[in-house]
Amino acid sequence: MRRLGALAFILGLTATAAVTIHAGTPAVVRALQSLHARGLLLIALLHLPVVLLMSVAWWLIAATPVPSLGRFVWARLVRDAGAEVLPFSQLGGVVLGLRALGRASFLPGTVSLSVDLVIELLAKLPYVLSGLLLMHGLTPRASLTRPLCLALLLTAALGAGVVLARGPLGSSLAAMAQAIAKQWPGAVTLGAPPLHRPAQAALGALLQQRSRLSWSFLLHLGCWFLGAAETWLVLLLLGAPASWAQALAIDATVAALRTFGFLIPAAAGVQEASYLLGASVFGIPAPVALAASFTRRARDLLLAVATLGVALAGDRQFSRSR
Repeated sequence: MRRLGALAFILGLTATAAVTIHAGTPAVVRALQSLHARGLLLIALLHLPVVLLMSVAWWLIAATPVPSLGRFVWARLVRDAGAEVLPFSQLGGVVLGLRALGRASFLPGTVSLSVDLVIELLAKLPYVLSGLLLMHGLTPRASLTRPLCLALLLTAALGAGVVLARGPLGSSLAAMAQAIAKQWPGAVTLGAPPLHRPAQAALGALLQQRSRLSWSFLLHLGCWFLGAAETWLVLLLLGAPASWAQALAIDATVAALRTFGFLIPAAAGVQEASYLLGASVFGIPAPVALAASFTRRARDLLLAVATLGVALAGDRQFSRSR
């Protein structure tokens, strides 16, 4: 499996290099230089409120006893940072995020995190639909509308399948908990009972909290729309201003097509192709579209390095105090 992931990653990087050369490497570099370091820092700082809202969405559906909201914010930062710097590990970010929550939150944290991922996926559907309708309204003859419709339908089928398959989901959660336990020594004690029934019980209790689930969904939906605002700002700083509607349509395109990049570590190549397709509909030059994709990656990497740097410094301070 790792070999296939590595191969897909290499192919994605090759495709990215090919389209960058085709678009004109000097033009892409010039577009990135127009951003400046302070522009990248601004984009990274403005992404933090989005992380905060996503953390609240996760915290709302957490089982009792619930760690503090601040712990969830930190866990979400660590979870995203781990996923960014460990692209070849499917559970790397998950394990780091759960460790940040604390060992006592292992099983309920695993269940709430899994449901949070499903809610985030479901919240993407109306967002992508909004982008699709906007794109059709702004450019009725755009050839990209059909692929987006297909991406939306496949995403909807995936989300509905996960939600309706409650029994298999419980088994999957138990399997996920066992896999995490192998990567996190001490998360569960040896000789503990099978995790299937506790996972099912935790899932059943969580699904009864419909009000909290609804608020979590609305928060995730708001975060998707804030992503459009981030795209608008990035394009503005890169010297290719777009309207808010155009930015939403482009970002929704990326969100829809990136859903199918989960098999490729870091969605290498998929994200760049998504930006190229979405931006081309509105006449945005390919170098700027690629620069927007690279800016997003740089933002995520900057936040990941900062988060893990703080975590490492905290661990060292803790070791010295002992």
